Amino acid sequence: MKRRLIAALLVTAMAVTAAVGCGNSGSDDSGKEETKTEANEPGDSSDEDADAGSDTGYSDRKVTLVTSGTGEPYTLLADDGTWTGIDAEMWDEIEKRTGWEVEVKQAAFDAMWGELDTARADVVANCTAVKPERVEKYNATIPYYGDAQCVIVNDSSSYKTVEDLKGKVVGCTNGQAAQTIIEDLAAETGFEVKLYEDSAVGMNDLMLERIDAYANTTTNVNAFSHNNESADFRFFEENLMANNVAYFLPKTDDGAELKEELDKVIQEMLDDGTIAKITEKWMYADMTKLIQE
Repeated sequence: MKRRLIAALLVTAMAVTAAVGCGNSGSDDSGKEETKTEANEPGDSSDEDADAGSDTGYSDRKVTLVTSGTGEPYTLLADDGTWTGIDAEMWDEIEKRTGWEVEVKQAAFDAMWGELDTARADVVANCTAVKPERVEKYNATIPYYGDAQCVIVNDSSSYKTVEDLKGKVVGCTNGQAAQTIIEDLAAETGFEVKLYEDSAVGMNDLMLERIDAYANTTTNVNAFSHNNESADFRFFEENLMANNVAYFLPKTDDGAELKEELDKVIQEMLDDGTIAKITEKWMYADMTKLIQE
């Protein structure tokens, strides 16, 4: 991805500071553009450079993303700054089509939303499920793929339903859409919930029988099983829920403008099959077919 700056965020309990604008265009930049336009005669190449963003049909802007970057197939930021996974490829394509300058920041899942709240980031890009409590507080783009939350166990186990897990330990990825559901079920059924920051670590613990079941997305389970031949998981017959996946932005005027442009480019990528190919590469199926109406 061209012109990408990778910034690691060290997030602590005292890290919330005064809001800093980081989004679409700063006043310093706009002033420079006006000076350049007035100083050059019509037809100068410098005028054409100033208007280069208009050639794409999108506004000329810088977009700052925040992602957890904890693991493929969703989003992984390596120590050397390399970004891979679904969202990395999505934003590489978005950048090419729009001409935007994209900067990527990394933060823990819970801290990502603070980056959005304090205007230190414009978009949460983390293959994040659309949930009522999220859309109540943030703008969500149109979905770019769909998924389902599920419960898995080792095939050798006798567990067949959630009721069978009474008194057992069920893992779940922190912040995932399944978390709220599985915690409610734990209170009703009487099992313990163990949260993991990394789904792969949780599913590895399930393989080693350190926990009894795991709540996760079907796509994440499929990807883990594809890369781990010793994984022999069985899905409970009923999914916890189906959900759409989208990008989240602040409920501000700037956030609404950026959402409108993101919706446009995402729809283009859905229509021409680009996103289908990305999900097939990382999840071994066209997950755009699971988008809920």
